[in-house]
Amino acid sequence: MIKAIKHDFISTGRIMGVIYAIMAGISAFIILTKNVKEGQLSLIGVLILFVISLCLLVLTAVVVMLDFQKTLYGDQGYLTFTLPVKSWKILASKVIVSGAWFVIALAAILGSMWVAFSSAKEFFTQDDYAMFGDLLEMFVGNTRSVIGMVVTRVVIFFVEFCFFALVIFFTNTLSNTRYFQKHSIFFTILFFIPIFFAVYKISELANEYLVFSLFFVDGKMQFVTDNAVFNQLSAQYSPINISEVFVYLIMAVVLFMVTHYLMSKKVNIR
Repeated sequence: MIKAIKHDFISTGRIMGVIYAIMAGISAFIILTKNVKEGQLSLIGVLILFVISLCLLVLTAVVVMLDFQKTLYGDQGYLTFTLPVKSWKILASKVIVSGAWFVIALAAILGSMWVAFSSAKEFFTQDDYAMFGDLLEMFVGNTRSVIGMVVTRVVIFFVEFCFFALVIFFTNTLSNTRYFQKHSIFFTILFFIPIFFAVYKISELANEYLVFSLFFVDGKMQFVTDNAVFNQLSAQYSPINISEVFVYLIMAVVLFMVTHYLMSKKVNIR
């Protein structure tokens, strides 16, 4: 399992590494040129960095999907399935690696925004800073227990991104069955949209009607299932909604099992 995870990181890291190297180079360029020609060069770097950042999650999804398609159902499929590794471990490895890349992408987006805001302050308005503050609060919240909040947020994002990756893998696997294989990429996208948004809507409903949240109060973790207590604490602390995470976790398990079944029984390897 560990060897499979290492191999998948190396396989996807060839492309993701280039993307992050470009982002690091642009960030260094922004910092070094922020005082040159009244910041015009820095502004160019900021614009390029923002464009890449806006596309980073989409780029990650594309890399993850293409790697999954190539290594399982493309030219490398026969080699992958003949490895002395159980098929569920192969799938689990790709889910874990994909979830990690999405979390890294989200952190890179926040990091690139911090570089942009700190190096080219004159180009941004108060509304821009407020938007960045809202994004940052997704990780640290309004609490003194910053480390606990950040770790918890990262775990939750990892679970949600693993679900996101599993939707991609399930739809791609379904698209490589007998009736859809000729246009697998098209059907992957076609199947992905309704499945993802259906689960997203269910998670919204769970979050709206089920009170199951996590607070960090004076450095201690506190679960809340009572609406009155939730309203009282949320006035001072940032809540972490656990109900929607359970929806993603349950659906991730279901998708994993169905995807593994399709991999083992229904897919035609090219």
